[in-house]
Amino acid sequence: MKRRRPRPTYRHSLVTRITHAVFSLAFAGLLVTGAQIYFHQHWLPGGIKWHEYFGLTMIATGLVYFAGALFTGSLAKLLFGPNDARGIIPMIAYYVRLRKTAPVYADYNPLQKLAYTVVLLTMGPMMAATGMALWPHLPIFRPLLQFFGGRNSVTMWHLGFALELALFFVGHMVMVATTGLRNNLNAIITGWHYPNDVMLNGTHDVTISGVASAVILSGRHQAPQSKDGRAA
Repeated sequence: MKRRRPRPTYRHSLVTRITHAVFSLAFAGLLVTGAQIYFHQHWLPGGIKWHEYFGLTMIATGLVYFAGALFTGSLAKLLFGPNDARGIIPMIAYYVRLRKTAPVYADYNPLQKLAYTVVLLTMGPMMAATGMALWPHLPIFRPLLQFFGGRNSVTMWHLGFALELALFFVGHMVMVATTGLRNNLNAIITGWHYPNDVMLNGTHDVTISGVASAVILSGRHQAPQSKDGRAA
């Protein structure tokens, strides 16, 4: 048995990497300025204006990311579909350490897809809509204010969606850490993902792409065989 390092895969495009970085910084700014506004503090001069700037930046970045994913076809790989439902339980079992090895998926696992789908199609747009409804100097958004039941109601909706996005970020980082923190961070910075080393014997090889964990080819875990006896 000898150890080999599988070939790296190009996982994240330049657009994805830039939008992730800008979105993260804008969201951090939104949390800080939002807390300043909610608790009536004065940590940052012009906190309300900064909150609006961060919000506009986050909305613009989200639209660029969504458009880029739609244009390249990667959006279809990101969204949760009916066929992903059966993979939820195995992934939960892995994250809570009831399963030793992670199920192997070509791109994103079902829990990642479910989280991204909820954020991209519900929480993100609703946070943006409630935020725009709170801009008093933009009359164009007044119908949104009425739709959500007035300023007090829309404030609570906005706060709720902000907290949900913050929880998503925590869960997202847990998923990143449990599937290889260093490799995942390297992928979002450089675009290239380097899978973990795998143990291989002299007659077997393995190709790992997407979100794949180490595969051990030992006595009970042999590579699939084709009809002519060669490793598949």
